[in-house]
Amino acid sequence: MLPPMNSPSSSPVNLPEIHIVQVDTASSWRPLVVPAAVVIVGLVIAGFLFAHYGRSKPDAFGQVMQQGIYSVQVDPGSQPAEPGMAGAVEEQDETVLLVQARVTNVSNHPLTLFDMTASVDSPQGTRQSSDALPEDIDRLFQRFPDLATWHTQSLSRHQVIAPGQSAEGLLVFNYPWTKQQWEQHKQAQVTISFENGRSLVLPLQ
Repeated sequence: MLPPMNSPSSSPVNLPEIHIVQVDTASSWRPLVVPAAVVIVGLVIAGFLFAHYGRSKPDAFGQVMQQGIYSVQVDPGSQPAEPGMAGAVEEQDETVLLVQARVTNVSNHPLTLFDMTASVDSPQGTRQSSDALPEDIDRLFQRFPDLATWHTQSLSRHQVIAPGQSAEGLLVFNYPWTKQQWEQHKQAQVTISFENGRSLVLPLQ
């Protein structure tokens, strides 16, 4: 009689031991920290360099040396035969704005003056005035001797300023306002434009 055979299911089976390793998910992004920091720092530096060197540099600098106003009491019966300043309204009071300004060319090419305008914000609204022509300025000083101390060379349209050089002169603007209306103005500025350069803005009092 044959000895009984052991059933395959009854024999012990040696299975390999399985080790479970816990993965730290939080450490999976750590290798990206340094490259990300480098990129951020690089962007900050690039932005600073662009802000410092990339902005458009002005073609000219300006300075208001002196500013004054002169109230004109218009009397239609005493008007001279020749016309007054361009744009003046003869039958009402006027305020004449006088500005002594200096313009310095900081570009590498000559600048040619094109136009000079003064913009004033007031309760009556925003009003612009163009610089009076030289002949109108001469008539103004002849008519009002009290302005003799302001009589000096004016900044002229089409005047050329060489690189590194400055031009200084008088600008004259007029507004159909009384002195009280002028004193209510909020802000004012002179814009000097060039034929071949960026405009220059000078704030006024």
